[in-house]
Amino acid sequence: MKRLNRVGQKAQTIVRVAREKGRTLSCTFFFFNGSEFVASSDRLGPARMVRPGTVAVSKSGRQWLAVGGDHTNGAAGWRFVSSRVDQPAIVGDVVRFIDNPKALKIRAKLDAYLEYYQSVKGVFPRSVVLRREQLSACGALPGQVYKGVRLEAYV
Repeated sequence: MKRLNRVGQKAQTIVRVAREKGRTLSCTFFFFNGSEFVASSDRLGPARMVRPGTVAVSKSGRQWLAVGGDHTNGAAGWRFVSSRVDQPAIVGDVVRFIDNPKALKIRAKLDAYLEYYQSVKGVFPRSVVLRREQLSACGALPGQVYKGVRLEAYV
C-alpha cells in the first residue's frame, strides 16, 4: 500500500484513536491548513467558508484542496487532489482574469491543459508557463496563482 501524505496520516490517526477509545465520530471531514489541524465537520460545505490552500480530508481518506478566491472572502471552490502527494502551500496573489473573448479562450485552453495534466499525473502542476502577451491579454501577472497553479512568463 502506498504511503498517505501528512494530512492523510493525521486524519487516519484521529479516526484510529477514536475507534480505540470506543467513540464514534460525528464528523466526517477534517480540515488542515498546511499540515496543522484546523477544524472538523459533518460535511464538506461551500469552499467560501475556508481559506485558499485548506485541505479537507474525509474519513475514507479522499482529499480536496480549496482553490481560487482570496484570504478575505474565502476560496472559490474545491479541487479533488491525490492523497499520496503533499500539497504545497499556496503563495502568491490569486489571478482575476479579464472577461474578454481572447482571455476566455486562453483560460479555456489553460483549464483543458490542467485537467489533462491532472488526469495523467493525479495532481496539478506547480507552475504553468505562458507567453507574456497571453498573460497581459488575460490581465494576469507572472507569479499570480490560478487554481493553485503559479502562472509564470516565458522569457
